[in-house]
Amino acid sequence: MKINARNPFVSLAAVSCVLAAQAVPAMAQEAPANVAAEEEQAPGEIIVTAQKRAERLQSVPVSVQAVEAKTLANLAIATPKDFGQISPTLNFQAADEARLFNFSIRGIGTESFSVGVEPSVSSIVDGVVYTRVGSLFDGLSDIERVEVLNGPQGTLQGKNASAGAVVIVTKGPARDRFQGHAEVGLAENGEYTGNLMVTGPISDKVAFRLNGYYRHEDGIVINVANGKPVNNVESYGFRGKLLFEPSDGVTFTLAGDWSYRKADCCGEPIRIPAASGNVTAAFTGTPVGPLNRYVNFDTVQEGYQKNRGVSLTGDIELGDFTLTSITAYRQYRDFAIRDRDGTNAPFAGVTPTELFRATNPGITAAQALTLMDNLLLNPLSFSCRMTSRSSTEPVCGESQSLEKSETFSQEIRLASPTGGFADYILGAFYYDAKTERDLTIAGVRSNIAGNVSYPTPTTLTINRDTAYVLADTITKVRSINSALFANLNLHPTSQLTFTGGVRYVHDALHFDHKKVTGPNGDHIGSPIDVNPAGQVAPGANAGTPQFNSYREFSNNAWLGRVSAKYEFSRDLMAYVSWAHGYKGPAVDADIYVSAAGFAASPVAPETSNSWEVGFKSQFLDRRVTVNVTGYKTTFSGYQTTSQGTDGSGAPVLQSAGKLFTKGVEGEIVVRPTGRLRLSGNFLFADNKFGDLFLTSTLNIKGGDPLNAPETKWGLTGSYDLPVGDWNVNLSGNYTWTGRTLFTNLNDAANPNSPWIRPAFGVANLALNLTAPDSKYKLSFYVKNLFNEHYVASLRRISGSVGGAGAIAQALPRDFDRYVGGTLSVNF
Repeated sequence: MKINARNPFVSLAAVSCVLAAQAVPAMAQEAPANVAAEEEQAPGEIIVTAQKRAERLQSVPVSVQAVEAKTLANLAIATPKDFGQISPTLNFQAADEARLFNFSIRGIGTESFSVGVEPSVSSIVDGVVYTRVGSLFDGLSDIERVEVLNGPQGTLQGKNASAGAVVIVTKGPARDRFQGHAEVGLAENGEYTGNLMVTGPISDKVAFRLNGYYRHEDGIVINVANGKPVNNVESYGFRGKLLFEPSDGVTFTLAGDWSYRKADCCGEPIRIPAASGNVTAAFTGTPVGPLNRYVNFDTVQEGYQKNRGVSLTGDIELGDFTLTSITAYRQYRDFAIRDRDGTNAPFAGVTPTELFRATNPGITAAQALTLMDNLLLNPLSFSCRMTSRSSTEPVCGESQSLEKSETFSQEIRLASPTGGFADYILGAFYYDAKTERDLTIAGVRSNIAGNVSYPTPTTLTINRDTAYVLADTITKVRSINSALFANLNLHPTSQLTFTGGVRYVHDALHFDHKKVTGPNGDHIGSPIDVNPAGQVAPGANAGTPQFNSYREFSNNAWLGRVSAKYEFSRDLMAYVSWAHGYKGPAVDADIYVSAAGFAASPVAPETSNSWEVGFKSQFLDRRVTVNVTGYKTTFSGYQTTSQGTDGSGAPVLQSAGKLFTKGVEGEIVVRPTGRLRLSGNFLFADNKFGDLFLTSTLNIKGGDPLNAPETKWGLTGSYDLPVGDWNVNLSGNYTWTGRTLFTNLNDAANPNSPWIRPAFGVANLALNLTAPDSKYKLSFYVKNLFNEHYVASLRRISGSVGGAGAIAQALPRDFDRYVGGTLSVNF
């Protein structure tokens, strides 16, 4: 959609009129006790904490979508992957590893494989910033509400929120009485779930809440090699909270969580075959195309994620002031083995003898295993294993990854009382994240003459002695962020408020990268170093890596936000704001990094300047709510990846210069009666790159960024019908997402790119039956009601192996229509 380049806000009034039948997809929640008297919550209103205070959504000069637990439950939204149904600005992007799952807001997210790049969209749970977005998925339950904060939020929300933030608040302990909730669910494709929650007082000063969950689902992609589904998921975990109030005005909450997710992720069917056609056509064993749901893997996909953390939140009233402290420690672990070539051709895995006998004729298996042990940075137990392919020595060099991270964070802030001429928040923040990734990527370089031949259309011969390439790396990144921040509100009149916020940050980045290659080089064609003195064989580096580098970087920056709002009445408010966002420097800390890429590190910080103008209104005794925002944002030094800009053909991290985004977004809610609620949301955006030369001749100026649909809108409805003492609720939603470019930034200016996902719309329907006193609830739901086949994302099959150049598609859980149900009981 094209928007007036001079003034993207001129269409605000027109848009609000055209969409006056749509609505905010959020319902009321219990108001926090510290909401000021003048902010007392009325029926149908929402309380949010976008500005670190409990405030009415309708009075906050920030673009926010908020949804409470009841709405999530009625719509059968169970994981963060589905949050895009409730917000027009939020999109989820799948990947070939769970650690790479991420969000984008207003079309801006993170498009990098590197552990040295942090998200542009911050993910915050109960005030704690999560280092890796992938740790959120399948690890959350017992949610109280979700807030999607659009645009730069770093002034108050902390680490790396240059595009926005997803804020998740989980439920706290009940202090009045013991209570519990149990739920079981069943759906097609082997999905079954369970949740159990208990909460209540331990004494007059202590209360607890404990929640556990289990989830299992079979994948919808079939591996024709064994006839079994892939992308199967099994996850379970718990979250506990202990509330302690030693005296009036002093509250401490100790929280802990642990989760485990096992998945043979990610089996992605081939959508478009490789240009050569040889391997893809002969060895996928499946009909490629947009409806392909089959893979043919000879390597068993394996993967798991472990996620755990603990936090202590303290709120202390000091007279009329409130002092808040949040101390947190988190750990995350992700392991994956993948079939990188996407076929059953035997491109993955090599025995030590096969790898070394070209350079060491007559070598024995024992000697070769010793050379392999000397070569690898990671232990043999990580990089080699016994398989059916070899019965006498292990198979090594399968593509596998182990990522480990630990994070400590501390935030402390002082909030002044409200109700006077001025109120403010002062605070400090410290964040220390250590991430290590141990990675092996290997395979047959089929694009080198003599490595692979095809005697018949369905057979191939591999010269493993010269064709097998291997790289083994250990990468460690430590990111330290410390900050001071302040936010001031001035109220010259009861209707006018000026807000100014500032944050000073110091970033320090430590980068330790080691890499070795096999005797035939690595998968991106990096050169083989001259053998160190005393080395017994080419490639046996005896602990001397090809890369063995350590570097440190630091950067200081100012973030800020100013706004002015005018409340014409309690039900009508308009505001204008400007914000400066920041995302720290990044390093291409991955196995793909070349010598040139390493020398170019770090990539400069990513900054943004954003203007917003909006209004929030309610009419007809608050039966109609209309909120509309226009925005215009310029990103400088946008951190993204492109393909092969350094000549290797591998993804390369770079600063993309200018990225211009502008758009209009809104939410509208209509409540004709107490039983009927109709809601909707919309985003019309225009996101384009400025001058960006990926090579000396390829300029994608005017091209689209990745995962940035220009149009997205949704409708939601809910109707309650009393039947005797029971309540029957019918809820449904429909989400339309415009065409979207994935993976290949080089095609950003190509309107006919094969990397574009066509526009699509998905409808969901749910029927909820609630017994008297809400003791029992029986729910039935249909996902993807009209059986719209769409893909979650597109990615390139590795360019160094048999499927070189092919495009694979990640299929979502609701690629096909499916039905399910849940039964819950409150006690």
